[in-house]
Amino acid sequence: MPVISVDSLDDPRLAPYRELKRSNLTRWSGLFVAEGRKVVERLLTSRCHAESVLVSQRQANFLDEARRLRADVDVLLVPQELGEQLVGYNFHAGILGCGVRPENADLLTVGQTSESRLIVACEQVNDPDNLGTIARLARGFGASGLLLSPGCCDPYSRRVLRVSMGNLLDVPVCEATDFVAELRRLQAAGYRLLATVLDDSAVPLIEVDRCAKTVLLVGNEAYGLSEEVQALCDVKVTIPMASGTDSLNVALATGICLYELTLRTARC
Repeated sequence: MPVISVDSLDDPRLAPYRELKRSNLTRWSGLFVAEGRKVVERLLTSRCHAESVLVSQRQANFLDEARRLRADVDVLLVPQELGEQLVGYNFHAGILGCGVRPENADLLTVGQTSESRLIVACEQVNDPDNLGTIARLARGFGASGLLLSPGCCDPYSRRVLRVSMGNLLDVPVCEATDFVAELRRLQAAGYRLLATVLDDSAVPLIEVDRCAKTVLLVGNEAYGLSEEVQALCDVKVTIPMASGTDSLNVALATGICLYELTLRTARC
């Protein structure tokens, strides 16, 4: 892993890191940027290909760790002031990494080789904090993949990656162009579709069979799951709560569901 000192903003190797506050290069360039020591460490140890690492001179103590984690990636060392001019904001973290956006995962294929019997599916989850937390939970509870509908925020945005603490980089992600068709495909392969809803007729979460292959569906922060998706699902579940209590945040609800669904899976 060569260390390359860069002292000019015109250096073409800096292009992925330019004006990050105003740009999101992942959709059109096929690249993404990870920010902060922990997230960049995760990038360097993940299944993703890393293009380069950018380190400010104030964080030069990270160089040895970067070399240890992946020896074949260029490290660009820049003065703190140049780093701030480059990214367009206070570069206090001092460490960035550029990775190649993974290809869309085929969750059926992934499921065939995974010990997990659980996929998390998000419909129109457009808040980066929520999606990042859900990705971290999916990784933490061993889900085999993450299925996203059109309208979800970019899973490889800096914010999502930062909130997930880089865990998203170790979760196979499918950004579906036709969400319903992908759900039907999983259903036809034996997955049970489990809709999380606010409905008195829904099954309490604790009563759900945990041994079936399951797609856990969570919906938009304001509107929940669409009627079309709910109609497709095999079971509607709800988290019992005290009367008069409002609905839970989607990420919090996802965490409760994942805990409950994986709690007794080992006994199946």
